Amino acid sequence: MERFYAGIGSRETPLPILNQMTRIGSFLANNNFILRSGGAKGADTAFEQGCNLAQGQKQIWHPDGTFYPLHGWATDKASSVCWEFPLEKMKGYTIKLITRNMFQVFGESGDKPARFVVYWSKGNPLEKGNESGGTRYAVRIAHEAKIPTFNLRTQKEEFALFLKEIKEDAKRLKHAEENGYEWLL
Repeated sequence: MERFYAGIGSRETPLPILNQMTRIGSFLANNNFILRSGGAKGADTAFEQGCNLAQGQKQIWHPDGTFYPLHGWATDKASSVCWEFPLEKMKGYTIKLITRNMFQVFGESGDKPARFVVYWSKGNPLEKGNESGGTRYAVRIAHEAKIPTFNLRTQKEEFALFLKEIKEDAKRLKHAEENGYEWLL
């Protein structure tokens, strides 16, 4: 079973947090999570570097890339979280950048949600006018879909506990597979 997460955040993420994101990316890749990110400098690149170090799987939608299908589901979801400026008033490239955040959370077809979103931002993306950049849209749509979100600026301890649970789950899975009990999982 595929397990996805979105590793995203500000291009202005502080260096100590970027280093932590690289370690998180490696840890999650080693525990069979597939990274979804946007390939931008800063947080996105740090998660991707960690994933690469562990030779993990990833789905990256680069800001200057050619992969920007404008699926109806993605623009509908994006419209629901563009509080500050309506999507229909934006230009084509901006719409593509925002719908790219929807792919990070829900995948290309919109039906494979991430298990969680981990990110860093200066403000709270859930408050109107508080955060700039694409991170706010991904966090808002995840929150709307009841997908757990973790801001490494304010929720380090909660995320550390969450990672501990992932590690324990991985141990149980390995034990079950080694003993022929995977049918119980």
